Amino acid sequence: MTNCINCIFLLLFSTIAHIGQSQIISSFSISNSPLPFNTVRCLEYEANTLWIGTDQGLAKFENENEWTVFNSLNSDLWNDDIRAIKADGDSLLWVGTIQGGLFCFDGSNWTNYNPENSGLGDFLVRAIEIDLEGNIWVATTEGVYMYDRSVWSSWTSNDGLLSNNITALCIGESRKFAGSINGGVLYFDPSNNFVNHTIISSGIPDNSALNIEIDTEGMLWFISPAAGLVADQGDGGPWISFNAINSGMPANSLLCLKHGDEGTIYIGSETGGLITKNEASYQQLTTGNSNLTDNHILCLENDSQGNLWAGTFNGGLCKIDFSLVHASSIYANEFHVYPTLVKEDKLIHFSKKITTEITITNPMGYVLHTMVKDRDYLKLPKALNTGWFYLQFKIDGLYYRKKILILKS
Repeated sequence: MTNCINCIFLLLFSTIAHIGQSQIISSFSISNSPLPFNTVRCLEYEANTLWIGTDQGLAKFENENEWTVFNSLNSDLWNDDIRAIKADGDSLLWVGTIQGGLFCFDGSNWTNYNPENSGLGDFLVRAIEIDLEGNIWVATTEGVYMYDRSVWSSWTSNDGLLSNNITALCIGESRKFAGSINGGVLYFDPSNNFVNHTIISSGIPDNSALNIEIDTEGMLWFISPAAGLVADQGDGGPWISFNAINSGMPANSLLCLKHGDEGTIYIGSETGGLITKNEASYQQLTTGNSNLTDNHILCLENDSQGNLWAGTFNGGLCKIDFSLVHASSIYANEFHVYPTLVKEDKLIHFSKKITTEITITNPMGYVLHTMVKDRDYLKLPKALNTGWFYLQFKIDGLYYRKKILILKS
């Protein structure tokens, strides 16, 4: 902003809502369930069964009441470090591991595919998808592999890939997509020829993609380490990104995404918990404002009842009942802070009186200032430096968080 003489406070809406004592989140860990390990790397839901990949085996959770655990001690799944799961109808399950390659489970028997006994070129499998013709696509650190259940095909740096380190796969109606680390995003056509979209070739915001999904309108979305949440508005661009710098996104270091109903996008972050994006509105569930067990979210999955499941780095598995979260969102959207552009020494007004403590923190959560107010306005302290800050307070059992950007000329 030019010719800015005074400090300007730009309030961007980033609402956190939590319903008093309502149990919107249920958690499962090694202390309260048969979950084999508290690090949950991947999830797959099929036919009322949630498959859970951990660092110490694979768990099957049926109808939310029956557990079965598969590992190297009780099955032919001889590597316990699970990194990818994909259901193949209701009869087969494909499992990717960190040192054992690819496994296929038919409910009784395990079949293993690795570089020593098949055309798969890597022992580490990071993602698995199945296209409309039934071909198995596999992301590895040695390129992209496809198994037509008879013959293996591969795409590596020898075929023009800029990076063999493939992180994510996504299947569309006629095309396939693959994300990489520092190698761009690959778009495969129906004949499996690919175009590589990079910063140089198409202006994509980042050459790395950690997770890819297609929404109900056919738009491609992916998580970028540098640019945040990115969407392809055309076919290889133009691109639009959403992050903590250019939008109301309440956190950076995003890791995974999952689409919900009516345009909602659920986003797992490394330190900021679970973020919900609906157009320009953002919500955030963290360990501080909910029963979420860990702010480090590794994976997300929807079930048939409208719940969202989140795998965490150290807090096990969480089930979020969004019927309660959405109810709180409606209430939260009725609360407003105005004006949204405030000069120094002017007042910020609230649409409802705040009678509890108001805390100002930096983006890392460090408390910089605390006030107790019984009024519907606030004068921000002069001692704050330029940058991003947060107002945090509670009204009628709901927690709110408002993002503040302080600008100087």
